[in-house]
Amino acid sequence: MNRFRCDGSYEDDMYEYTEGVFKKYGASSRSAEREIMILAEEGNTVALKLYADMIFYKRIFRRNAYRDAFSLYLRSAGISISETGEWEISERAYPVSYWTIAFCLVNYRRGSFLIKCEAIPIIDSMTVSERLSAAIELAVSSLQHAVIPGALNLIGHILYVLSKDDRLYEDLKDVIEANIPIKSSLADMAEEYYKEAARKGYVYAANNLAAREADRILQMEKEADGEAFKSAVDRYAEYLKMSADRYEPYAANRLGLLYMTGEIRGREGVVICKEYTDAVLAKEYFNKATVCPDANSAWAYFNLIKYFHKDYDNDIEHMNEHMDYIKELNPYVYGLAMEL
Repeated sequence: MNRFRCDGSYEDDMYEYTEGVFKKYGASSRSAEREIMILAEEGNTVALKLYADMIFYKRIFRRNAYRDAFSLYLRSAGISISETGEWEISERAYPVSYWTIAFCLVNYRRGSFLIKCEAIPIIDSMTVSERLSAAIELAVSSLQHAVIPGALNLIGHILYVLSKDDRLYEDLKDVIEANIPIKSSLADMAEEYYKEAARKGYVYAANNLAAREADRILQMEKEADGEAFKSAVDRYAEYLKMSADRYEPYAANRLGLLYMTGEIRGREGVVICKEYTDAVLAKEYFNKATVCPDANSAWAYFNLIKYFHKDYDNDIEHMNEHMDYIKELNPYVYGLAMEL
């Protein structure tokens, strides 16, 4: 039985936010951010989530950003956790926060950008099984109220982790069977959740699918002339394209490399598929990787300079501009770029 039930009152909070903030100030202006903070202080569950997001994604600076954001996510979801680990759950909750809390529980000190975050004592006090158990309930409950592709991806990730760990699966078997219909193997179910999230536009699900295809391709390397191998490479490119066309930098850069050099990189090595090379497409996707920049975009700038150096030969300002971007986004890549 799922502990997390939402009474629907967040719809009034959404109306209050929309009328009082969004329609007056937009979504991301400084005025909107200040009004969101004020509304959050008054207990509006939607505003609490948005306030937490501003801290989590460093639009507002806090010394312990992830810890502070996690506390606000809990308040938005109507959850309080005592020092002894007891959960008090209110039905006055914003269900989108359910999956965000689940994301934190799954990835804290284990994945994503939460690997090196500051200590969050509430999560530290929980075992891995307890974290994943709560995350399953939270993610499933969030989907009962809204279409949340990130929650689908997270469920897929949990199922994939459990497919590799029999002991952990036994610990969580009851909560899984109570919340998720078991239709096939955990690994196959994980892939279906990834695919559904990707179809709904969640770029990280598409990246997960591409990574799984890359590992399959490495395993089939000796069969490089076979139809199964070619189909896997086509799927790899298709999944990266789903993400890259939404300007996700990692996927766009990886797709650029496939088209530039034929490179497919998995966890165990690299395969080169020269028949997929297309310099025009490579340049297009390297450029797409710089539109919504993060640290991965530094690699795209690096690859533009490396493989399309003629574009910079007579334009030193263009070169300096891109080198400055690389330095800001990823100092390690900047060191490599200096050696080109």
